[in-house]
Amino acid sequence: MAVLAKKSILINGRIQEKTLRQHTMDVLSAFTALFGDEQKPAPFAEHWFRFFRIPDGDRMSFFQCTKAAVILHDVGKSNNHFQEAVKGGGGQSLRHEFLGGWLMGFESFRNLLEHVDSADFQIIRASVMGHHLKLRRGIMETADWDRPYITLCPEGIQELFDLFASEFSLGSASQIQSPSHISLHALSDDFDSIESDLELSFEGDTRRIRLLRAVRTALILADAAGSGLARERDQTVFIPVEQWIADAFNDSRVLSGNRIEDMIIAPRRKQIEAGQKKTFSFSTFQVEAARLSDRALLLASCGSGKTLAAWKWGTGVASRRTINRFIFLYPTRATATEGFKDYVAWAPETDGALLHGTSAYELQDMFDNPDSRSGKDFLSNDRLFAVGFWQKRLFSATVDQFLGFMGHDYRSSCLLPLLAESAIVFDEVHSFDARLFSALLGFLREFDVPVLCMTASLPPNRLKQLQEAGLEIFPPEPASFPDFFEKSSAPRYTIRRCTRESAKKEATDTLGRGEKILWVVNTVKRCQTLAEELSSMVPEARIICYHSRFRLKDRQERHKELIAAFRENGPMIALTTQVCEMSLDLSAALLVSEFAPLTSLIQRMGRCNRKLELEGYGRVLLYSPEKELPYSKDEMANVEAFIGDLDGKTVSQADLQQLLERFSPETREMEKLLPFLADEGFAFSAGDGIRDIDGHSVTAILECDAGNYWNLRRNAQPVDGLILPAPFKCTEKGKGLPPYLRVAKGDYSEKLGLLC
Repeated sequence: MAVLAKKSILINGRIQEKTLRQHTMDVLSAFTALFGDEQKPAPFAEHWFRFFRIPDGDRMSFFQCTKAAVILHDVGKSNNHFQEAVKGGGGQSLRHEFLGGWLMGFESFRNLLEHVDSADFQIIRASVMGHHLKLRRGIMETADWDRPYITLCPEGIQELFDLFASEFSLGSASQIQSPSHISLHALSDDFDSIESDLELSFEGDTRRIRLLRAVRTALILADAAGSGLARERDQTVFIPVEQWIADAFNDSRVLSGNRIEDMIIAPRRKQIEAGQKKTFSFSTFQVEAARLSDRALLLASCGSGKTLAAWKWGTGVASRRTINRFIFLYPTRATATEGFKDYVAWAPETDGALLHGTSAYELQDMFDNPDSRSGKDFLSNDRLFAVGFWQKRLFSATVDQFLGFMGHDYRSSCLLPLLAESAIVFDEVHSFDARLFSALLGFLREFDVPVLCMTASLPPNRLKQLQEAGLEIFPPEPASFPDFFEKSSAPRYTIRRCTRESAKKEATDTLGRGEKILWVVNTVKRCQTLAEELSSMVPEARIICYHSRFRLKDRQERHKELIAAFRENGPMIALTTQVCEMSLDLSAALLVSEFAPLTSLIQRMGRCNRKLELEGYGRVLLYSPEKELPYSKDEMANVEAFIGDLDGKTVSQADLQQLLERFSPETREMEKLLPFLADEGFAFSAGDGIRDIDGHSVTAILECDAGNYWNLRRNAQPVDGLILPAPFKCTEKGKGLPPYLRVAKGDYSEKLGLLC
């Protein structure tokens, strides 16, 4: 009887099975196509070794360990429970990769591995047991004790045993010696010992832990590619697996500086010129960015042209070293989408990608005719999941999509090959919460890849941490770039402390003068309340309420409406929350804001007189909110003193940065250890991501949208347009909905969002 690796699938009316040996050969072929072998490494392997900082002396060990792990990664599927599961007859009593790790402890396996030069048993076993990222302490606690007896399938184990001997040229393999029947009760002590090895074998051993990371991730990649590409052969993939992978990682498609210039910068420049109706010239600091080092921090005021400078940096990196990808990572979906629209979407559809949680929905009808980008299809092969993005070259994405691997996220782990041969830009790093900033610092220290970080303002403690992580600060002397210095040091706005009531009066007076107003509050509820109040006071005014608690399709409409209103002539007022701090390129004559953390206030002020277009100065009114929430006391430290120093003054953005340095807390942030960087053999994806957990909001749909949701699901259409974030207390479980999705209770308005 054949030992199966996968459930049977129906292809062209025929049921096709995938045996354990066939699947293993698929994964082995994918590994070889990606990495080559020890005698002839593939070009991509060189990027991989550099990225993980694997020294020349460990490269042989990488190939031997990974090939061994590939051959043995599914040996644990050779048991009756797994075979019943793939035939629809129940579940596993113990995960197959854990059982595989246990089998590797038998003398027959140990003897086999001892004949392989440079093979590290602990690395191989940890990789096999962790390749589904479910490996954590308490293995036996995950077992199904209602089915305590397992029968092994010796023929499947022997097949892989023989394949191992053949691939490593060890001659004929002996008969595997393992029990036919095992009891979960008998395994407890063995798994206690295995867990002890996983915990202690790599402690303090930087060289071996880096090798384990490279080997285990390479196994994950080979398994994902070998499974997906083989499954889709002649369905959505019409060339051999090896050729598909070779095309995706072909160094002949290297991103040169000229190619980046021609594909992205030149059309973006034309778009800017068309909008401004005048010739566009790069500033001296943008031109100089191309000569920055491969590790830099671009610290430049709002509206100074940082993003174009970052693309210029990319051309410089590409002229000095081989990169095959250029990746822009943003803190939010909205900023990633805007980055895609303005830049990446100028690339050919075969090269460009937007990657975040709702990107498939966002790409629908993103551009209208006569825009030359309107006919492009940027979607990847969704049947291949993350592997489908391997053929893309230019990305605008949320940082979680690519750095999620540091929390052992499986999808993000499958994107690691793209990081390994790329140059990367991290935008708006001031907005990263403590856990995400820790992930950034860990990434900078542990992985060798060109990185540019960008922000308009940064507290001194974070600035120092990034410098310690190897980033060059640019510009080191702003005054050495006259055009840059002129903008950053130009007086922009007069700042006054006020009350909420006096701010409302000045806002209505400003509307009467035909000017534009941006008003920022710290909570959605206060944003909605203010919108209703101002609508009653000035019913004829154009008032736009914009925050996060809309259905995605409505939020898109509010976003478009807001951008259009600021570009058109005439008075208007935008009432927003923190969403305005990064995703909105607009300029108001009057900015009103509640007190907020220092970097947030500076970002908000960057939306007032942004382009120095006003004859006089912009006006900024700041008032104390009724409650500090959602911010903590630590986040609001020194805000009163900061505003007290500014009250009544006319200041520049350079002045604000100096004050930020003066009033920011001097204490160093405590770094948070990300699981991928732990010096142990466990690899578990907890599903909590790489950000500090927000326990207040959940993903939801409106009760009235339930029918539409199921219609879209039945027709395999994206449901993202119906999704909105909602306070947990305003939601309930929905019948038949996936666990992550709840039903939002309360009134809903397309103009105000969810009211609760």
